[in-house]
Amino acid sequence: MNQSVSATAVADFLRRPRPLALRCGVQHYAWGDLDYIPELIGVPNRERSPYAELWIGAHADLPAVARVGASEVPLPLLLRGAAEVVLDRKDAERFGGRLPFLLKILAAAQPLSIQAHPDKRQAQAGFERENRLGIRSDAPNRNYHDNNHKPELIVALTEFYALCGFRPLDELGAVLASVPELSDLAADDRPTRESLIDLYTRVMRMDQTEVDAILTPLVRRLQEETARQAFSKEQTEYWVLQADSVFSNDGHRDRGLFSLFLLNLVHLLPGEAMYLPAGELHAYLQGAGVEIMANSNNVLRGGLTAKHTDVDELLRILTFDAGKVKVMGKGLGPAEERVVYETPSQEFILSRLRITAARPYASAAGHSPALGVVIQGEVAVSATGLEGGLEGLELGRGGVFLVPHGLDYRISCSISRSGEAVVFMAGIPRG
Repeated sequence: MNQSVSATAVADFLRRPRPLALRCGVQHYAWGDLDYIPELIGVPNRERSPYAELWIGAHADLPAVARVGASEVPLPLLLRGAAEVVLDRKDAERFGGRLPFLLKILAAAQPLSIQAHPDKRQAQAGFERENRLGIRSDAPNRNYHDNNHKPELIVALTEFYALCGFRPLDELGAVLASVPELSDLAADDRPTRESLIDLYTRVMRMDQTEVDAILTPLVRRLQEETARQAFSKEQTEYWVLQADSVFSNDGHRDRGLFSLFLLNLVHLLPGEAMYLPAGELHAYLQGAGVEIMANSNNVLRGGLTAKHTDVDELLRILTFDAGKVKVMGKGLGPAEERVVYETPSQEFILSRLRITAARPYASAAGHSPALGVVIQGEVAVSATGLEGGLEGLELGRGGVFLVPHGLDYRISCSISRSGEAVVFMAGIPRG
């Protein structure tokens, strides 16, 4: 990147703040879907590579690039030179001049790892500890890639299946009792939080020989049952067999299969969402969604992955809260003009906008910086600059844009091209 060109572009943006189109990168993790993201962003996937996540933000691992006039500037560089234009002064101070959230389009064709994310204190301590130990930032055995926590929200774009949080204790006891191969793992009396901790610690630290002795006959029984009558995606057994086919190899069963019986199976319809706080054990199984999180890439894994796992560290950060999953957005159909997905997070808020020719979207006064991604249709994003001139962008499906804080803007359907559009907007909570 030519530093003088970047400096000139940042100076131009400082003189004339305006909406900017962003070019975003893709993570090609093995679990990614082959079609959803390529079709969204309009690129051919002739190699049939997995497209797992489109990253929309300024995280150092894969930052977006802003188009400023004829130049392209990495978003972290733009923020360093224009933090109080993109953010306001208060947020620039509060978040150290960094964008506090990371937006993604996620598309999973097969299960992701059993995982959880640390809270802020745990992330800071873990990051400092691994730095002291001299573990390289890109080392495969690194747990903490930054010093931030990672609460996150997922909103379904397609039918979306996931595991989230431990089942309610009474339900958990019934499930264990109903699976012959697992019945010996159940506590003699009614399950408690303490017995849940003991159970999960036991299966996660169990010798591989014992793991195989329990799970191999279980998987074989399910294979025989599904051959007679196939399991549906609403059944845990379906996902056990799916995960086993991907992650169990060399004659050994992946211990992550235990978690499928212990966690809530969640089926989200398009527009429905769930929030994942620190310490919540979860795994996405299949589907596409819009995901937003604090600006972090800290993941502790415990199974169903070829990546680094650290069972002891995962067990240390888990909350072990058992109960039903709260699903947001239930009953809100695609005709809703604006759906706001509010969470306890101080770093992010996410909205879904439905825009028609008759009903454009107009920003609220004093809004936070906004990142937008067009999921459906074509839009014009226009704003009135500081000198009164109109600044605008024309974006199709898969287009991504940034609007600086407080700049009045409007999103409308492109004339004669699109009767309706759907845009997801990410920002910082106000109030």
